Amino acid sequence: MSCIAFAFLLLAVAVADGYQHYFHKSDALSLWVGDQSQFARSRILANIAPIAGDPSAMAGAVCASPSRSRPDYYYAWTRDSALVMGEILSWLEHGGGNNSTDRRRWEIALDSYVGFTRHVQALERSRFGLGEAKFHMNGTAFTGSWCNAQTDGPAIRALTLIRLAERRVGLWRTIKTDLDYIEGVWWQNTNCDIWEESRGLHFYTLMAQHRALLMGADLARRVGDDLVASERYLRAADEIGTLLSRFNRSFVVATIEWSGGLGSKVSNLDTQVLLASLHFTEAGDRYSVESSEIISTVLAILRRFESMYNINRVSFTDIYGVSVPMGVAVGRYPEDVYNGVGTLRGNPWSLVTSALAEYHYRLALAFFADPGSLVVVSSELIALLKWTAPYLRDSDAGILGLLQRQNAMSVRSLQSYLLAVGDLYMARAARHTARDHTMNEQWNRDTGFGQGAIHLTWSYAAHTAAARARGQLVSAMNSPLEGSLNHNSQEP
Repeated sequence: MSCIAFAFLLLAVAVADGYQHYFHKSDALSLWVGDQSQFARSRILANIAPIAGDPSAMAGAVCASPSRSRPDYYYAWTRDSALVMGEILSWLEHGGGNNSTDRRRWEIALDSYVGFTRHVQALERSRFGLGEAKFHMNGTAFTGSWCNAQTDGPAIRALTLIRLAERRVGLWRTIKTDLDYIEGVWWQNTNCDIWEESRGLHFYTLMAQHRALLMGADLARRVGDDLVASERYLRAADEIGTLLSRFNRSFVVATIEWSGGLGSKVSNLDTQVLLASLHFTEAGDRYSVESSEIISTVLAILRRFESMYNINRVSFTDIYGVSVPMGVAVGRYPEDVYNGVGTLRGNPWSLVTSALAEYHYRLALAFFADPGSLVVVSSELIALLKWTAPYLRDSDAGILGLLQRQNAMSVRSLQSYLLAVGDLYMARAARHTARDHTMNEQWNRDTGFGQGAIHLTWSYAAHTAAARARGQLVSAMNSPLEGSLNHNSQEP
């Protein structure tokens, strides 16, 4: 669908309930989302070897960024690579692409990634084995000092390859290599988190491992290859599931059993929890996007970051000549000092702000998987909606006006509202993305200009994931809906 057609489609779903004024502005944002998505897809492919100007790069290697100094991110991180390849797989699964040439390029990238994976799995010089965080782009082991091991990477890679196994044969042994590794190390509290700064048991890592072991056990049974391994994976997943309950406090914390690294993360509030919910859950799972635990965590994140950065003082931006409201920019965690080139003051990150947009779109979709049913409107969700109201130039009274007796809210009202909220964070990303669509790792907290690694592959992947969720929500809003949301009723 063209960007213009998508804009008119979004305008067509404008409904009553007090939000017609918003949809007059969202067509400009829709155009930007489409333009940015097209650029992001091309830039992601440009960061996957073969890479122009580097004949030594091994096919299938995904560079975190082409930046080779201040900072040097020209490496293939296991985690980043697996997430990006999972996103490319999503493009194929959801029928993306303008033509068969696009889809063929994505298929080639995935096949090359499988080859690169098998190569690094067999490396003998890798000091931390499958837990090595990153590799040189030519496929050789990185032997410098780094925060290792990082055990989320093999789990995410296994998840991507398990999905790919629905389209390819002969992947089980490659997948099993990662699953066996995960099963043997998940309990260790000396490994590093995804930000490569703290050691302990990490929510994001355990969520990745839990999901990979469950899906791996299912695949093992279906291929009939290793039922004994399947049972082992399920036992490990059960133990991880029990352990994950320990992370839930007033919000879901990032790390327990801390054993080293940065000691300054005293709040234990971290956007990696949000990322884990987006990456490793489906509707109805514990810690899924609609769970009270994750809603409370998202609200805690927003409250902490709202006044942290000077750029959050501006709440409107110009998109293609239209003034559009924005939400807050967020960073990794409140105590962050990494600014992209050194340690002074942390900045907002593009990928986690895009993740906030995706979160609200998927929150809407999660509630309406069965439009004829009645679902709970929790106090946590109402608190999140009320907190966001001023950014939409609404008021608490406006939100309460959407709530009917017994806290019931029409499906259409809540969908419209959550779409508008997600767009606040999409607009924030639009403001700080360069006019030529270049995305950096970070935005300067005072000026808003891009900072840190340029063309960060994960930033582009986070945008396309959010854009896809937005498109799915708009499509859902065009479908006939029945029922309402009621906190006392759970039956149709």
